[in-house]
Amino acid sequence: MSGQWITAAGAAIFFLLGTLHLRLTVLDWKNPQYFMPARKDLLNDLKATRINLTKDAKDFWTSLLGFHFSHSIGVMFYGAVVAYCALVRPDILSDMTVRLAFVIVGGAYVLMARAFWFKIPFIGAGVGVTLIAVGMSLLY
Repeated sequence: MSGQWITAAGAAIFFLLGTLHLRLTVLDWKNPQYFMPARKDLLNDLKATRINLTKDAKDFWTSLLGFHFSHSIGVMFYGAVVAYCALVRPDILSDMTVRLAFVIVGGAYVLMARAFWFKIPFIGAGVGVTLIAVGMSLLY
């Protein structure tokens, strides 16, 4: 398997994780069940309060959904850009700064998953960034 396809496979893992996250967020928009608190009674409290950043902030639950939407899109965008560079424009990956940036961003997702999330995104991001790094190392 060529470096391009290994890199694209790693990127696809990120894109898939982002897509699944987006799907669950869309479902939670109308019928909260995935990202709501395990203690269901807290959902009403989240809807009754806002973040303290500014007076015109949405309620906490709506803000959380917004963060989930933007996070999903960011992960999907990362995966799509890395895959595009690997498969369509591998010449871009000849730039060491670009390759390093892709690995650092993927590594940041691994660290965030370890610190803040749970096992599936941690393992997925770890495998994804490893494939991206190995694939890119085979390119140049």
